[in-house]
Amino acid sequence: MTSERVPSSSKLTNLPYSLQRGKACSNCRKRKIKCDGLRPTCTQCLKSARPGDACEYADSGRTRTQMLEDNISRLEARIRELEEPNDEDAVRLYAPYNLSSQSSPSLMVPPSTASSIRSGSALSSPTDPQHSSNSPSISSSPGHSSTYSAFPEEPSSNVVQQLLTAFLPHALDMGFFLHVSRFRTSASLPLPLGHYSRPCAGLLSTVYLIGLHLTGDDNNQENVYLARALAHTANMLSSPHPQRIIHAIQAEVLLSVYFFRTGRILEGKYHMSAAVSLTLGAQLHKIRALPTGIDNSADSPLQQISVAGPLLTPPNDQIEEGERINAFWMVYTLSNCWGVAVGTLSSAVFESHGSTIDTPWPLDMADYEQELLPTDHQSVMTVQNFLRRVPSSSVKEFSTMAMFAKASILLDRAANLASFYRSDMGADEASRFGATFSSLENLINNFQSSLGFLPLNQHTFPYEFSTILTTHSLAYTATIQLHSVFINANSHSRSKALSAARACVSILRQVDMRRLSHINAVLSSCWTSVCQVLIDEIRRTRRIIAATGGTSGIASSSRLHPTRTGSWGLGEGGLQGTEEEMQLVELLEKVFATMAVFSIESPLIGYQLAKVQEAFHSI
Repeated sequence: MTSERVPSSSKLTNLPYSLQRGKACSNCRKRKIKCDGLRPTCTQCLKSARPGDACEYADSGRTRTQMLEDNISRLEARIRELEEPNDEDAVRLYAPYNLSSQSSPSLMVPPSTASSIRSGSALSSPTDPQHSSNSPSISSSPGHSSTYSAFPEEPSSNVVQQLLTAFLPHALDMGFFLHVSRFRTSASLPLPLGHYSRPCAGLLSTVYLIGLHLTGDDNNQENVYLARALAHTANMLSSPHPQRIIHAIQAEVLLSVYFFRTGRILEGKYHMSAAVSLTLGAQLHKIRALPTGIDNSADSPLQQISVAGPLLTPPNDQIEEGERINAFWMVYTLSNCWGVAVGTLSSAVFESHGSTIDTPWPLDMADYEQELLPTDHQSVMTVQNFLRRVPSSSVKEFSTMAMFAKASILLDRAANLASFYRSDMGADEASRFGATFSSLENLINNFQSSLGFLPLNQHTFPYEFSTILTTHSLAYTATIQLHSVFINANSHSRSKALSAARACVSILRQVDMRRLSHINAVLSSCWTSVCQVLIDEIRRTRRIIAATGGTSGIASSSRLHPTRTGSWGLGEGGLQGTEEEMQLVELLEKVFATMAVFSIESPLIGYQLAKVQEAFHSI
């Protein structure tokens, strides 16, 4: 893409300049501010808290924001169709608890006990295959199709308990943001699948799928569980379940993480995009927003998903509100992490069209149980204030979830800023880039210094530990991402990236990996970045040795044990070079060994391990 340049800032004061009408970037048009048209990032966007994310031009084809808006518009139309009381089809969709055509229960009012928990009652509509394991097939009811009758019914209660036991201890690593005890209690109720007192069928089916995935699919049933989860999740918005929106977001998050873990990247992106769309539609990024007096609701369909009013009723208590707050931050955080890991995903849409993220930083569920969030607490510009180092009004600034979210923001900003660097930048643009770079580097350094508030203690925080491990790793990977484009040309950047890589390996050495049966799959991206830095440094070291007449050969003292490395191809006798090279290889060996352990459960980690092995072989 060619660069469109404007006169330098020193000349702008004497030389009036204006773009041709319609040539400004989408962000400047929405904010109604002057745009200089500089590409790929205009001056206004580069100065903003999120450089370049929303700097998109209409003549460059369909933008990510436009595609997400189209997706949201389709959801909006679907929701209106389902919620229109005069729509004859909507009446049929609203009758999963009572197949009688004489009544249509309200969306938010639970059905009567007599019609909903009666043993053997059919609970499914034509588009929602929710029925109990003891109920007859939907096709046995007159006037109802058997579209999904081929899918297995809910597993037996014993199997359900086994799957829940396999899933819940590792739920946070899979993107679970609901209250674990409440979820388990409601999921275990002796009521039919689809009953309003239990979680939505789509969410339950997805939890069963991941429980089976974590346990090990000895009977080759995972594809059956996946088909059922996808079928039920696709129809969750058709359900009258009072928690259908939050449960749909949760199911989409879990499915996206499942697909990423299993190496099905495209499907993972699809379900993550669905979770983002639903989160925006439910306005979860505006929970407890401080009134600003500025109404942006008419600027974008993102702010007006439902003409019938808010999609969510007021929460019943602080735990339910906490689930909504954590739902937003989980979606936002995973969108940041996986956006860097697999590309194309972006959380920029939450801050497009002049909108801001106002939801307060998340607390841990134990904090909501203790009602630590004051009833009058409000927040505004949560992410922007963090990036600008404005003192936080958070009740608990260093909660596990808040630190996880902040680490993801730094990672996303670092990767984003690095992607906009060009060697042919003009003086003004380079100066702005340098200022933004230095500010972000200082913010990352300060955050790394605060990691002591989140100790790597496997005994004190067993449920949160993998997330804490991920947060520490993300913080140092952010440094690697920020300096990535300068590693080969700048000694300072090379030193910073190498120090960050060493810090990540040091974290692995502090942790007893034998106690971790499962991890957050986002870690595989962090470890891949660490391996790339170490491999580049080994390559550089070998070039120095070759240039100075040194040698590199085989020596038993530097042997990498085949029993630990398997078939990694590091050489049967290992490597010998300078002491520095041997230390680097030892660090690389530790990361390889860790990735090999978890590649058994995650094809994605196995694939990334194979790629870094290949990169190491090529040097």
